[in-house]
Amino acid sequence: MKYLKIKGLDKKVSRVMMGTGWFSLEDEGVIFELLDTYVAAGGNVIDTGRFYNGGKSEKVLTKWLNARKNREELVIINKACHHYVDENNVHYPEKNRVGAQYITEDLEYSLNNMGVEYFDIYEMHRDNVDVPVSELMDRLEQHRLEGKIKTYGVSNWSNERVEEANEYCKSKGYLGISVNNPSFSLAKVNKPRWVGCVYVDSDYVKRCNDDGISIVSWGAQGAGFFVPLWKDINQDAPQDIKEAYFTEENFERLKRAEEIAKIKGDDVEPINVALAYVIDERMDVAASIGPRKKSELQSSLKALDIKLTSEEIAYLELKCDKLN
Repeated sequence: MKYLKIKGLDKKVSRVMMGTGWFSLEDEGVIFELLDTYVAAGGNVIDTGRFYNGGKSEKVLTKWLNARKNREELVIINKACHHYVDENNVHYPEKNRVGAQYITEDLEYSLNNMGVEYFDIYEMHRDNVDVPVSELMDRLEQHRLEGKIKTYGVSNWSNERVEEANEYCKSKGYLGISVNNPSFSLAKVNKPRWVGCVYVDSDYVKRCNDDGISIVSWGAQGAGFFVPLWKDINQDAPQDIKEAYFTEENFERLKRAEEIAKIKGDDVEPINVALAYVIDERMDVAASIGPRKKSELQSSLKALDIKLTSEEIAYLELKCDKLN
């Protein structure tokens, strides 16, 4: 496993993190095997949230934590300020929940629901530019000082809002934003798949890193685009996938990822190359992955052993026409 140092945390943080967005008690056996395999491989970050899978994620994760009694060995990410999601996992994006009161409400709910005393990293799922950054940062810093969270961050924020919040925190002497959680991947997204989500490029990542903010990417593997599940732009696919990823440039990136996979070894797949691009040590980036079976997790972990050259990175980014 490879690790990051995140501002405000004493624990090391693995570059591959276990996302729990689909977790439920119905799949307890598979989930326990996944979590055990992940931890055995050196992974130590579990990424969850109050509204993940209609609230089911926290329940099964809590059951695993209680069985393994390893909470203090782990870094747990939890989140506030998602729009309302009901128990059937139906989303209501019009029910915006960004504000200080929702940070507190969600934090207290999740601490209680999971039976833990604190979260290592606490993030805001979304942004609302009509809410001043001062209100949000004041509340996050308050809960840090109370010991209920160790450090905090944001998700799906523009770089401008991140910088505004960071400057405010500096002016107040706060710890400030340690983690930013947008979607960063080799694929460039043409249209967001969900309301309020932010997709970023390496320039955005570097600006955050320069301010001492680590990136945790969701969607780092392009929703299966680099498996590859689809081979050309005319192939049938779910509408949201087509609108997000089906561009000539992305299929060219896929082709190049396939080329580099062949160079790296017989057991290397293009999706491993795509993930290696995201977590490469040129930047402070980790990726939250969402495998649904052990073989998918093991495939993702292959990315840790792939070292990309600067030339290969430029080639994947379409900044040069060929590899020398």
